[in-house]
Amino acid sequence: MAIKFGIIGAGRIAHKFCKAVERVEGASVIAVASQTEGKALTFAKEEGIALSYNTYEALLENPEVDAVYIATTHNFHYENAMACIKHKKAVLCEKCFVLTKKEAEEVFRAAREAKVFVMEAMWSRFLPAIKQAREWILEGRIGEIELANCLIGFKADSNPENRIMNPKLAGGAMYDIGVYAIEIMTYLIQAPIQEVQTMTTYAETGVDKVNSITLKFENTIANLQCMVTASCPNSLYVYGTKGYIHIPNMHYTQECFIYTEEGVVEHFQKPHDNGFEYQIKEMIGCMERGALESSIMPHKDTIECAGIFDQCLGTNI
Repeated sequence: MAIKFGIIGAGRIAHKFCKAVERVEGASVIAVASQTEGKALTFAKEEGIALSYNTYEALLENPEVDAVYIATTHNFHYENAMACIKHKKAVLCEKCFVLTKKEAEEVFRAAREAKVFVMEAMWSRFLPAIKQAREWILEGRIGEIELANCLIGFKADSNPENRIMNPKLAGGAMYDIGVYAIEIMTYLIQAPIQEVQTMTTYAETGVDKVNSITLKFENTIANLQCMVTASCPNSLYVYGTKGYIHIPNMHYTQECFIYTEEGVVEHFQKPHDNGFEYQIKEMIGCMERGALESSIMPHKDTIECAGIFDQCLGTNI
């Protein structure tokens, strides 16, 4: 099955997506759209894309486009996804998928009714090292999980017009990087969340700058922290009754480690210089099977994550 992609949004992340598609058999990018005059044309020339549009609607009206990669800023994801579904285009939407649980539920409901495949582009879940860590857990290699910790952050440009600090563009730590902490952790710990506790501090622009989240599962407590005001070691640890797992740089990791009670260390490593190709392959495989969602990044997990956004940021409307 050959999938022809269109791209909505012609920024940096869209360039990375194009490079990933080149690595995937049965996929191509045939069109790009940007609402900034001339930006799509420039992008198309740089990436060797045949078609460029100055409106998203024009791209969506092209019958040759099978699927759309949404690479706009967070604040536009909901309306972009709904427009794609209206035009019967499969959707791969950048994280964070949408801003609230209500929006997530509406998008997936519309997708089911239209029988259109939709998936959040949580690329980290598809990385070989993350999948290996999950396999170790499922195999019982570290026993029963008791505790997990995740810390992720970087120092963003403090300019209030910067995407990260701009509330009009749905900036802030939670939407940009907290989503990684939540969705990688819930992928590794396959259990219902029973309780959520959150604390947040805010930047002068009004966006959240530091978040601390505690997730209580049936037998596990997971502590997640994210920030956009200071650099930190980006690491995830999962501690079990028989050992523990360490995933360095977990959102773009190429490796993971397992430590047993006997002191044995096992190291898994699979280098990548892009990483987006794994989620693209998953999407194509799902579409070939006629599936409307991925079992690795199912709708319910995106909805659950958006519900944590609501609780942390007070966005439950």
